[in-house]
Amino acid sequence: MIFINDKNIYSGISEKKDGPMKNSVENRFLFFKNKGLNDKIIISAGLVHGNKVAIVDNLEDSQIILDCDALITNHNKYLLTITVADCLPIYFYDEKKKVIALAHAGWRGVISEIVEKVIIKFTNYYHSDLKDINVFIGPYIRPCHFEIKDDVANKFKSSDIINRAEKKYIDMAKIVKDQLIQLKIQRDKINISDDCTYCLEGKYFSYRRDNPSELETMIAYIGLK
Repeated sequence: MIFINDKNIYSGISEKKDGPMKNSVENRFLFFKNKGLNDKIIISAGLVHGNKVAIVDNLEDSQIILDCDALITNHNKYLLTITVADCLPIYFYDEKKKVIALAHAGWRGVISEIVEKVIIKFTNYYHSDLKDINVFIGPYIRPCHFEIKDDVANKFKSSDIINRAEKKYIDMAKIVKDQLIQLKIQRDKINISDDCTYCLEGKYFSYRRDNPSELETMIAYIGLK
């Protein structure tokens, strides 16, 4: 699956058939080998459900950058990756400056506005023009199944809450899209996957659906050609 349709980048996500990606070096190796991407330096975000963005520069070996949930670079030797299993994989691409970023956002990342932190890196560090930034939100747990309790619901605006059959739900991607529009990203440059990780049991891992004893995830990636 290709998420940002541009000939100058690689972008996508693994599926259940590719195996769990969180702790399997072998599965990752085979997946990227099959994509023809094993020549890239593979950089992964450590993921702490925060909003820190790491600039990827001057790294010569594949590695995990700890204490961050988003990565950004303008070098084509790197492949940026995160793992997800219901949270949002958010892909960014400045088509003029040739800068890419990849963010992981669960509900904590959404309320801490990780997308704003990424956009600030684009504009302050790479001098991007907001009109040139494309954003794609990949498969995530959609509001058909992302039920929340009051402790989480109270952290969101009441207008973000979907009330259905005396239960509360949120659409994390819609909230992120609203945040991006507030940041002046153009509406037509923001696209969202229709896939729900919970619904598509044969295609994706879902932490909420499966409740596994050991976390099973997909791996999302983006790289410059």
